[in-house]
Amino acid sequence: MIDGSLALPLYHQVAAVLRQRISDANYPAGERLASEDELAAEFSVSRATIRQAVGALVAEGLVARKQGSGTYVREHNKSMLRQRYRGSLGDLIRESHKAAPRDIEVVHDQQVSRVVAIALELEDPTSTVTVVRRTRMMDDEPFAYTVTYVPSDIGKNLTVDTLVHKALMEALIDDGHELVNATQSIRAQLADAELSGRIDVDLGAAVLYVERVVRTKDERPAEFVTSWYRGDRYEYTVTLDLGEETYSGLA
Repeated sequence: MIDGSLALPLYHQVAAVLRQRISDANYPAGERLASEDELAAEFSVSRATIRQAVGALVAEGLVARKQGSGTYVREHNKSMLRQRYRGSLGDLIRESHKAAPRDIEVVHDQQVSRVVAIALELEDPTSTVTVVRRTRMMDDEPFAYTVTYVPSDIGKNLTVDTLVHKALMEALIDDGHELVNATQSIRAQLADAELSGRIDVDLGAAVLYVERVVRTKDERPAEFVTSWYRGDRYEYTVTLDLGEETYSGLA
């Protein structure tokens, strides 16, 4: 994940990855980071580089060092503007057909992180899921990378051959699963080394990160979708209408 040929210092690259993990709650508040030795081994850098990277996060207030105990993720309650709109799953499926998938990978019976288990509302921590990874192409250029998690009993019939020709939601619907709604959030992230290679952007470049949970008729999560879009190839447009009744209520 760390590229020594880049002008960006190694400790900046390590700090960016750790910062992203904290932002994504892969390192939740109160959890201890791995030791300097463990992180140095993971990133193939020196302990001094790790010490600089963690020091940068300490200065930002993201983590705190505790003498003789380790480094822990701090509770951070940054305000975030949240806006909700209504749209169509049908439109989403139709738009998916405009992008050709590449490097499709389907892995069944995969164990997942706590974040994914919570999103899919998996009660048994040992539950497994089907994981689908795809790079999505437009005009022969990569514009998005998507990782989708599907409960094993719902995604057991998904195959690479199927997903070459169908959108994932379309494949689940054709398999008899009644999908009725989804909740989606969009925010900015920075590209790590893996993502920069998959969608051809610079390390640390701003990308649009999308999370979506798709539910069945009985409100069960059928998909947890995570996607990263190139900012220069993706536009999100919402049409807003201020009706007369709403305007009167604001007066």
